[in-house]
Amino acid sequence: MKTPGSLRILLVTSFLLLTAAGYSMNVPKPMAIDIDDLGWKEGWDLHESGGPYRLGLPRGRMMTLEDYEVIVTIGKAAGVRIKSLFIMSEFDRSNICAQYPTTNEHGRDWDNSRLVNDNDFVIMNYVKENAAHIEFGLHGVRHEFWDAETRKPTRAEWADNQKKRPYKVLWGHLECFKKLIDQYGMDFPQSVRTAAANYYYNPDDPEDSGALMSAWGVKYATLPPKREYVTNHGLMVLMRSGGVAWDAVNSAPETYPETEFMTSHWTNFVDVDPADNHLAADKWITWFNKVKADPDRYTAKNTAQLHSQFLYNKYAQIAVNGNTVTIDNTNMPDWAYTLELLGNLLLKHKLNEGEHISSATLNEGNIACYYEERDYAHVMLPRLEKKRYSLSFTTGSSTMPAYVLNDGTYNVEDFQSHADNARIRLEMYGTQPVKAKLLFEPREVTSDNAELKIKQWRYEAPFIDMLVYGRNIQGQTGTIRITGESSAAIPAR
Repeated sequence: MKTPGSLRILLVTSFLLLTAAGYSMNVPKPMAIDIDDLGWKEGWDLHESGGPYRLGLPRGRMMTLEDYEVIVTIGKAAGVRIKSLFIMSEFDRSNICAQYPTTNEHGRDWDNSRLVNDNDFVIMNYVKENAAHIEFGLHGVRHEFWDAETRKPTRAEWADNQKKRPYKVLWGHLECFKKLIDQYGMDFPQSVRTAAANYYYNPDDPEDSGALMSAWGVKYATLPPKREYVTNHGLMVLMRSGGVAWDAVNSAPETYPETEFMTSHWTNFVDVDPADNHLAADKWITWFNKVKADPDRYTAKNTAQLHSQFLYNKYAQIAVNGNTVTIDNTNMPDWAYTLELLGNLLLKHKLNEGEHISSATLNEGNIACYYEERDYAHVMLPRLEKKRYSLSFTTGSSTMPAYVLNDGTYNVEDFQSHADNARIRLEMYGTQPVKAKLLFEPREVTSDNAELKIKQWRYEAPFIDMLVYGRNIQGQTGTIRITGESSAAIPAR
């Protein structure tokens, strides 16, 4: 994304003014990785014998639970939810793929029985239970596309070298994918990276790749550079680049690209010996920490938040002057709201030792949430409408009187705080703790959605700690209401 020249000058001037005044509030660019090819059970390639490309690992290397655990380990350490794009054919317990002969090299003779075992449920339950740090995304059924008669493959599953494949046949591939994940009670993905980055783009064709994916409820996609469409028939498509080779075992790059997403594959996160996967985890955690140390970048907590930040960076005019940030969001396109792509805007502020954001108001109302990490404050605003806003903030030795401390990977859509009640609207992934500083002592905590549950809560003035569960692993939205009695004597912390 290129920033208009006049706006770049304004932002640079504002940054210099901030530095002179002791402030450094910035609107950073998000950074994330998406990982291709999870879901294979056998890690070696079959493309030379007419089968699919897989992971490029040595023949005999079977993928185990440890190879999923390493992704969650990295996600927890980095405080992010990693987009993980799955191939599902080898989790086929009922030979579903035989009903869709173009999904596999054996056509209607497909038989996956030799790969079926009880660990299938162990692994898929693990993915569901760790939705806070691993996003279940769509890559494909078996990565390639096979002629139903000759059984010869072409690259790749969702497009023929960027050209159109039969829409009804591809619809069947998505039906197949859904039947495969239904075996395990998985919610249908909201993110896709089409196999081998083959993607048919034609804004004049209501049957292009974007239209196909959007019809199934998919919202987000990533593709290589020079293929940024922003929105394609309801699918938001961003670029990804950089990274390391797809078959580079136990490898993380030294740097990160200018794009919002960086290329990676499951092979990069594992070792030939699963017992040594921790070596890859250490490399990737180091990489995430490098991003966090950059004042102009940040590690997006999840895919939805990243896309939202991209939209604000592209369409909003944001200027900083001292301890005031002015945001003109009047040019945000209507489709960002219609497609429900817009959420939080994040601002990043360099903190001195012992310093915090002591107050922050948006048009004299509450911000959405706040967290501190590696000497930076991160201020997150609720979804902004098509109008102008003013964010005012101060710094000091104490934190804000009331706020949500978002040290998880969920999205806080809105926070309202009063003398004897508070309301938090959020989108929860999996089960996560939610912590908030209150102006009162709570007596009751409830959710307005039966599928967003408060599993437990406790209060130690002035913070309430809640454990919140969302049923849908792709995000469960609801409002938590906290009521109590006004208490002006709660000590400051």
